[in-house]
Amino acid sequence: MSVYTPVTREQLERYLQQYSVGQLIDFQGIEAGVENTNYFVTTTAGEFVLTLVESVSSEQLPFILNYIEHLTQHGVACAKPIHLNDGGLSGQLNDRPAVLMSRLAGSPLHHPNDQQASIIGLTLARMHRLSEQLSDAQPVHIQQWCAELGTTLLPHLEEEEQQTLQYHLQDATQILWDSLPNGPVHADLFPDNALFDGDRLCGLIDFYHSCSAPYLYDLCVTLNAWCYDESTAQYDFNKALLILDSYQSVRPLNTAEQRSFSSMLQVAAMRFWLSRLRDIHFRKEGEVVTRKDPNGKLQLLRLLSENQRLQMAS
Repeated sequence: MSVYTPVTREQLERYLQQYSVGQLIDFQGIEAGVENTNYFVTTTAGEFVLTLVESVSSEQLPFILNYIEHLTQHGVACAKPIHLNDGGLSGQLNDRPAVLMSRLAGSPLHHPNDQQASIIGLTLARMHRLSEQLSDAQPVHIQQWCAELGTTLLPHLEEEEQQTLQYHLQDATQILWDSLPNGPVHADLFPDNALFDGDRLCGLIDFYHSCSAPYLYDLCVTLNAWCYDESTAQYDFNKALLILDSYQSVRPLNTAEQRSFSSMLQVAAMRFWLSRLRDIHFRKEGEVVTRKDPNGKLQLLRLLSENQRLQMAS
């Protein structure tokens, strides 16, 4: 569980007065998440999730929350931001940007089955189609982000890890980034950010990595997250094909995306390896903090380098 910013009952009661959500009954920290502080909140009006946003600034939130609203307005199941009484989508609590969301039914996945994987491929493609209607705001240059963070981390790595990082940073420069279709993306669609009731998708959560980036990058993040088991170091290539086929039934990859597919899978693995290394070597202090083992993503990166079975997109 990650709780960087503790909240008292009195503070929460005072904050909720800005909403039309009734009176506070109970609240508790959520045993999930890495970068933000989250609480389940129960009021006389229903069930909600409160997020104190630690990972992005208040200036970035309008982009993220408007993106979520655009998706929900067009039928994509997502946790909906609750409007404040003044119409805003976020407030301030304990010097942090605060967002109150509807609490969805369903549970996060730990071992997604083929049907759930197929549904997520379709959903992701629909999201990217809807993103085409939005302006290309808040861009994140993934290659540059990796290069800058990688430079700061390099002295903390073993020699073999340094060589792996330098190789993949160089390989990422071969992608024709400017030729790839891009727009607002989730960028963190791991199975624990998709709530299911059986094989029914109840909704997507945790959009706080959202940015404008290549749709291919978002797809590759999702493929790695849903198809690679860190505990066994196995990649389920059949499941990856299901996701990819479902995705392309709605939004086929163009030629530039096909050519960059294998390299982008590795970029997606590298990006999360680097962020986990950052959390280890440049720790952010918090009351209760969850940190994930970076070696899982390093193993994935090496597997993708050695195995070309997912080049079927090209």
